[in-house]
Amino acid sequence: MNTTEFLMIASAIVPERTAIIFDGDHISFEMLQERVNRLANAMSELGIGRGDRVAAMQTNCHHLIEIYFAAAQLDAIYVPINFRAKEEELAIMLGIAQPDLLFLGERYLPLVPTDGSLSVERIVMLDAPAANAGYAYDDMLANADPEQVHFPEDDEDATTVIMFTSGTTSVPKGAQLTHDSFGTFLLTNVAPADPEVEETNLLTVPMYHVAGLQAALAAVFGGRTLVVMPQFDAERWLGLVAEYRADRAMLVPTMLKMVMDHPKFSDYDLSSLSVITYGAAPMPLPVVRQAIETFPGTRFINAFGQTETASTITMLPPDDHDLTGTAEEVETKLRRLTSIGKPLDDVEVMIVTEDGDPVGEGEVGEIVARGPRMMTGYWRLDDATRDTLKGRVALHRGSGLAG
Repeated sequence: MNTTEFLMIASAIVPERTAIIFDGDHISFEMLQERVNRLANAMSELGIGRGDRVAAMQTNCHHLIEIYFAAAQLDAIYVPINFRAKEEELAIMLGIAQPDLLFLGERYLPLVPTDGSLSVERIVMLDAPAANAGYAYDDMLANADPEQVHFPEDDEDATTVIMFTSGTTSVPKGAQLTHDSFGTFLLTNVAPADPEVEETNLLTVPMYHVAGLQAALAAVFGGRTLVVMPQFDAERWLGLVAEYRADRAMLVPTMLKMVMDHPKFSDYDLSSLSVITYGAAPMPLPVVRQAIETFPGTRFINAFGQTETASTITMLPPDDHDLTGTAEEVETKLRRLTSIGKPLDDVEVMIVTEDGDPVGEGEVGEIVARGPRMMTGYWRLDDATRDTLKGRVALHRGSGLAG
């Protein structure tokens, strides 16, 4: 199943529901599908097709979601670029991915290499006229056919994303994630679009990160309204939750701490929040305890994963964040709060020794994950791929966690 089908299904089931809210603009699922069709048709006219790389560098915006689905519709490969990348880092990533098209925010144009490796004619400006580039995004959409004329091949193992991660090295590596990488997670862990179920999610994590992209895809698949923040700001986050009555949000621990400590925290009505997911960094026990006390009506989930596993592989559920009960029960739950929970249903997870044997209780080892959504490899890095993957289904990650 190609992931672009998730949008096709949602736009058919809940066409008039708002899919994305960005900078005050509301885009329905039907409109989102039309914009994706237009972009796919425009990119096809430029020769983009199966296996071609389409890169994008911009803060969170609806354009990034559209670019992903348009690339998937053409069986092309989406390459999100960290908008915080410096000039040298950008040159390395572009050199590795060798994109056939680059979508860019205007302020990042001066960072693009001028050595001729990427023609100016292959740059699309997302938020500016095409004066110093080949095309302007809005013009591409305005001049393109709104009907879907490209239907992707049914190839779950085809690469849909190359997502850069530095991991244990200083040089970025492009993890190749397939349609199955995302589809397996969504089909197993997310409820599909339902006309009777409405929910609003607030997207804070950047979409160049696997957690941000997975959150956006989950919202589309689930027919949820996604409020997109360009970049995190604690007071703006508080305002968006209150304004749009957000049901769910994801925050890294530092963001959550900034929200709770903001001097205007009590000025906002956050009672709509039913779930806060946290992850992407270790959560200090005092911070999660503060969060449980500060958001008494909110359930918390600790999600653990990495780029190479297409996001979450283990989860600590809301019940383990409920600190009621006897002193002994609370003590047990406090110990669990320092863990990463249990594996999700679509992956196998073990902690092993250097020889690959399961560790004994209390021993330190490596996390090994196995399942259909593991990356297929690092783009054009065969040695790094062999060091990480074992028969395509196992992934080692040095974590220092005890078994």
